[in-house]
Amino acid sequence: MKVLYFIFEGFDTTNGTNHLALTTMHTFLDNNIDVYLMTSHSKGIFPDIPESIKNRRGFSYSIIQRNKVEKRNFIGRYKDGIRYQLNACKEWKKYIDNIDVVVLQSTHTAFLSAFLLHKYSRKPIIYNNFDVFPDGPYLFGAIRNKLIYHLLSIFQNYIYKASSKIVVISNDMKQTFLKKGIKESKLVTIPNWYDSSAIKEVDKSENHFVKKFGIDRKKFIVQYAGNIGYTFNYHAFVEVAKLLRNNSDIEFHIIGTGGFEEDFKDEVQAERLTNIRFFPWQDSSIINDVYSACDIEMIPLSKGVIWTSFPSKCTLLMACERTFMCLCERNSEFFKTVNKEKVGICIARTDYERAANTIKKLFEKRIALQKIGKKAKAYGEEKYSSAVNAYKYVEIIKELVEENKNVAV
Repeated sequence: MKVLYFIFEGFDTTNGTNHLALTTMHTFLDNNIDVYLMTSHSKGIFPDIPESIKNRRGFSYSIIQRNKVEKRNFIGRYKDGIRYQLNACKEWKKYIDNIDVVVLQSTHTAFLSAFLLHKYSRKPIIYNNFDVFPDGPYLFGAIRNKLIYHLLSIFQNYIYKASSKIVVISNDMKQTFLKKGIKESKLVTIPNWYDSSAIKEVDKSENHFVKKFGIDRKKFIVQYAGNIGYTFNYHAFVEVAKLLRNNSDIEFHIIGTGGFEEDFKDEVQAERLTNIRFFPWQDSSIINDVYSACDIEMIPLSKGVIWTSFPSKCTLLMACERTFMCLCERNSEFFKTVNKEKVGICIARTDYERAANTIKKLFEKRIALQKIGKKAKAYGEEKYSSAVNAYKYVEIIKELVEENKNVAV
């Protein structure tokens, strides 16, 4: 069997989902499923193809050149995405006859690839949905025109019809799709996971990130590591930091980059907050060190994000025996489950005062925080590890290939 694995943000960029794609492809190869990767090159920050998979037997790839487009330039990104789909088509058409199943990663222009794949091939498509487009951008304000939203929705609905299976990453996202009228039989819930064999806690005495930036681990570190984009409510960080500005033992660390990075920094400067420190995006090779370099991760989500996406960094923190405080909608299943299982803390999206008080209490009772971290690690191993979840893609592929054989007969 052979899979066309189609991603849109190349491994050369700062991307929070590449570790998922890499683990999935390794799992395919481990189970005698060849992989043909379609990827892109735009920023050149990291290698286009990770060394761990580059020379594996059964693995091949094509790299398509893309433009560097500022993340807040929605129109520019959309046009660049369309060009990428068209150029990628010229490549995968050469190999499509040898492909059994396509794994199509979600993006705002994936509808074009779905159309082209349907035109030049009748191979089953697994649509790997990391976020719901255009619903998410419409909810948190990236798309404001209703006409444009409805037009983009029509394009996106084509993907849902063309896909044999749609992978959603949470039950909250599943409910969003069910409300769209997607049949439940087409939906498969596979949470965003962490690599069980690679993600683990790093002691502060050996922590490369701590040593590199001279971080004082005697302080209580509240961290956010990831993309500073539309889904991240950076105003929450500012408001919570303001409420705790007089406690010099509590420090906020922002590790990453994104479209709102400069706005965030400007607001911090305007408020004269000295308890927030910014760090550049770190290579995935030290992801363990990064998440181990905090006491708690603060994840303030923008309006509606919990229904259209999932804060996947929560699972990485669990693997590092850390916990998180997520600010999101109270009526989401994620909010209810996290608080019920006591593997993290969920707080209403704009309740900044409660968030600040929670951090202060945890600072004063670190033993309680350590207990939550241990429970989170055990819960993560049961629900979010690659050992549990990555093989589910193999099962889907085998099922679709078998169905195709029966149809052919």
